[in-house]
Amino acid sequence: MTSLTLPADTAFSEIANPYDDALNAQAALDAAFACALEGGRRVLITLGGAWCPDCRVLAGMMAIPAINSLLDAHFETLSISIGRYDVNQDLVARLGFENGLEGSPTVLVITADGLVVNRASSAFWRTARDLGPQAVVDYFEPLITAAPDAADRVPVQHKS
Repeated sequence: MTSLTLPADTAFSEIANPYDDALNAQAALDAAFACALEGGRRVLITLGGAWCPDCRVLAGMMAIPAINSLLDAHFETLSISIGRYDVNQDLVARLGFENGLEGSPTVLVITADGLVVNRASSAFWRTARDLGPQAVVDYFEPLITAAPDAADRVPVQHKS
């Protein structure tokens, strides 16, 4: 795989609210797994809140056309609002964070059959404000083919 290299001055704008507060998160997650299975991709889930500057910055970087194209080609992406750690906590637990999240954004990459690829680094984006667009590419490109953790599985329902 050839790595995407962005110009050092690649501009982006943070997104004011990258989360759909009316989204049925459980149904959306099931649909994402179904689409990922059908398309031979992985699921990329961003958990965060509109109040979180790092969430807004990460969303803005992921919306850069070159990055968005890379992610769309390899991942079924889903942004889930956690409010102020008081919304969609059932989904947070389903994703293996039974005691809640330690921070936001938390980003998980999961295979279509439920194997988690990046739990150890899922908190990496909590400092998105200190990173740039190339960091998005450098983080997600290896996760396209990285081996999942066979012992770390989340419940999957393939509903479309």
